[in-house]
Amino acid sequence: MTFKLMPSNLVLFVLFAFLVSTATCLALARLAPRLRLLDLPDERKRHDNAIPLVGGIGVLAGLLVASLCSGQALPHEALWPSLMLFLVGVVDDMFGLNASFKLLMQALAAWWLIELTGAALFSIPAPFTHGHWVLGRLATPITMLMVIALLNAINMIDGLDGLAGGCLAIAAAGLGYAAYMVGQPNLASIALALFAAVLGFLLWNARLPWQPRARVFLGDAGALGIGMLLCWLVFKLSLTPGGERVPVTVALAPLAVPMMDMVVVAFWRMAERRNPMQADRGHSHHLLLEIGLPATAAVRLIWLASALVTCATFVAWRMGVAEGRLLGVLLLCSAVHMVWFRRSWLALRRRARARDGA
Repeated sequence: MTFKLMPSNLVLFVLFAFLVSTATCLALARLAPRLRLLDLPDERKRHDNAIPLVGGIGVLAGLLVASLCSGQALPHEALWPSLMLFLVGVVDDMFGLNASFKLLMQALAAWWLIELTGAALFSIPAPFTHGHWVLGRLATPITMLMVIALLNAINMIDGLDGLAGGCLAIAAAGLGYAAYMVGQPNLASIALALFAAVLGFLLWNARLPWQPRARVFLGDAGALGIGMLLCWLVFKLSLTPGGERVPVTVALAPLAVPMMDMVVVAFWRMAERRNPMQADRGHSHHLLLEIGLPATAAVRLIWLASALVTCATFVAWRMGVAEGRLLGVLLLCSAVHMVWFRRSWLALRRRARARDGA
């Protein structure tokens, strides 16, 4: 099924996505205790009260209602894998699911997305070169790993008010711009509506002058459901044959900052012989808090980094820079971040021990 949205309906599509998301988040926040959709405080979390986990439901409701009001339905290849993971996330938010089961469901959804779209990562650019490495039979499993990594990167960065929502908004806007640049207005419209729906959620999630703390959280339902929609957009722009293609490195750039954070955190956890998926307060945003930045400043700084990486990559792409060189620069940035991250945490630990000793 092909999604076709006439320009005259675009404003309606985007406006409904924003309004329905905003209203749904607020309405469901009042029902959250009955629905068991609450994030309870503990020693690892910064909030003191139970916060409704309804943001993801609001965002996806906004997008779906907007698509129906515009007279079109979202493509099945985008809808079904996203709904599958969305439901897994809802159950996890309500009752808690085993990490291995959630990983299995992510792998199944990734495989389903590949089957429905017929797209996969058949080759990857060789860093700092013009060449590509052909993956052959490894294309499907490596593509599945890429999807799983993206989903978990989004979930892991959801640690401060407004942080994940802002990164998702930047990603949707970036992919929408990329779609527009390669003559894919339908995909651009979907990305723009997703961007608007996320903004509706951010009205209740970000720290704003009239809102000192988040009133709703994204939840696993949002991280998984929205994450799968973003993966579908990446597939359609970069991995599906036909027409002008967005290089996969460019399509992934809007999500580069969450990806870098996940890779760096997982690497140092394994280096310390810990479970790489175990939740803790060891992410980049936690480091910024430990250094002394206020939570709002830390969130805005990561938003800025995400926007700058996206814009710089897009400018280089339009200037004709080889995809392999773009990937090489992103990998180099990841390596620099890995070293800075480790040295900063070690310095903080030494200071803490010195204070305890004194």
